[in-house]
Amino acid sequence: MKINITKATLLEGIQVISTGVSARTSMPILYNFLMEAKDGKLKLVRTDMEMATVHYIPAEVEEEGNITAPLKEFSEIIKNFPDDKEITVYTDENNKVHIKSGKSKFWVIGTAGTEYPSIPEIEHTNSVTLDPLLLQQMIEKTAFSASTEETRYILNGLLWNNTAEKFEIVATDGGRLAVATHKAIAGSQEFKIIIPTKVLTEVCRFIGIAKPEKDSQIKINVSSKQVCFIMNETTFLSRLIEGNFPNYNQVIPTKKNVSFEVFTKDLLAATRRASLCAKEFGNVVKYKAENNTLTVTSNSQNMDFSDELPIEYTQDALESAFKPQSILDVLKTITTEKVSFSFISASQPVLVEPVGENTFKYVIMPMRA
Repeated sequence: MKINITKATLLEGIQVISTGVSARTSMPILYNFLMEAKDGKLKLVRTDMEMATVHYIPAEVEEEGNITAPLKEFSEIIKNFPDDKEITVYTDENNKVHIKSGKSKFWVIGTAGTEYPSIPEIEHTNSVTLDPLLLQQMIEKTAFSASTEETRYILNGLLWNNTAEKFEIVATDGGRLAVATHKAIAGSQEFKIIIPTKVLTEVCRFIGIAKPEKDSQIKINVSSKQVCFIMNETTFLSRLIEGNFPNYNQVIPTKKNVSFEVFTKDLLAATRRASLCAKEFGNVVKYKAENNTLTVTSNSQNMDFSDELPIEYTQDALESAFKPQSILDVLKTITTEKVSFSFISASQPVLVEPVGENTFKYVIMPMRA
């Protein structure tokens, strides 16, 4: 294999495949990535056996072929080459990967491309297309609610529930719930799958790098065992999480016995300040609605905090306590001027919704104060 390529193009390709896959592996080959030169393009592949990224970049191909190389070392070499000189990458019969730019030369030990794990064929049994910026928003405003505990494997992913009426993305860790709702995807089949948070985070990261134009689309292929995201020259594949996602509709309050609205930025700032004191005594922040005022308080052994925010509220006093991070994570995703809090009672989950927007809703379990 022998190619000529610019530093910027090669670095961009490495950036796309460099994260997302697990850093822990018992297979040394998975610390490598695959390069395959053919038809004027360089194909870059990285996998950890659960998800894979495939990305194509343009290159001058003098000799077709493939090789795997250690990603960390290869990336560091490319970063340290001059910006204004072309890079040549070629291999020899001993699987050495030679990397040259101007008078600077490196070689690293690679392995034959045939030794790299094969990537599953993409299944096209059920395909849908979405606006990538819409998808990015739906994921970013829900994924923070997914569990990161390995013992709760089902909750390490986001539920995608596509019906004839609507398309929903749902995440929960058992203590909070986030739901993004969009109109039904035209021309698609119904499906209900759990996608690992890891691959969705990578898809969002790539959309941010790619900066898609207004009319761009991302294609999503869904099968019984895997999901695939395709945008331009990049593909992300992942296994699905098998199992039954909790019945999230049972958690969403259907009654709003008590509710109030508050300015989002003001509550975010007050909760951040309150979190500074909420290091002890259960790590909670208390919220009390009474006489058109929302009082935010927290305390620890050596600190105490209180603040008051104006609201329209004349019902009986309502006091509830929450983990500050649960409130902060939600408020940071809300872009509307005001946010609403709705309760059946102070001891039951609160429904948090952006005022004037019906795409997103959040449910947070209260804590014992």
